Amino acid sequence: MNGIIGFILSLLLTLLNQFNLSLETAFLQNDPAKLYQLMPVNSPILITLPEPFQVSDFFSKEQAFLIAKRLFRQISTLEFFIDQENPPAIDAKGALVQARWSVIDNRDGRKYLFRVYFYLFSEKVSDQSYKARLKIREIRAEKR
Repeated sequence: MNGIIGFILSLLLTLLNQFNLSLETAFLQNDPAKLYQLMPVNSPILITLPEPFQVSDFFSKEQAFLIAKRLFRQISTLEFFIDQENPPAIDAKGALVQARWSVIDNRDGRKYLFRVYFYLFSEKVSDQSYKARLKIREIRAEKR
């Protein structure tokens, strides 16, 4: 039984590491299309961002893509990395990943530092492999 649990945990950690790399790439490249790939197909996404963005609501995948597009036009990412001091909190329903995000507002040159929380869940893929993929259920940021 412990072998099965160990195998499942190692598989989940591998998926999480791949997801983290994709997430970091999306933010570092200011690429809404890469972030779009990490969003669920049929579930709303809760996005809560403080000023200068001031967004807080549930959005469809397409709406979230438009918000990300507007957001990445408004700012340039200076740094984005997954917080290594606070490892992901994993439970049966998903995982919580923390990141540090530093940006500069292209309009006025102001710099902002955020702690960002991503709540992830496993979305089943309907192709022939029936694999599960980690997707973003919630993005919540707070100023530091």
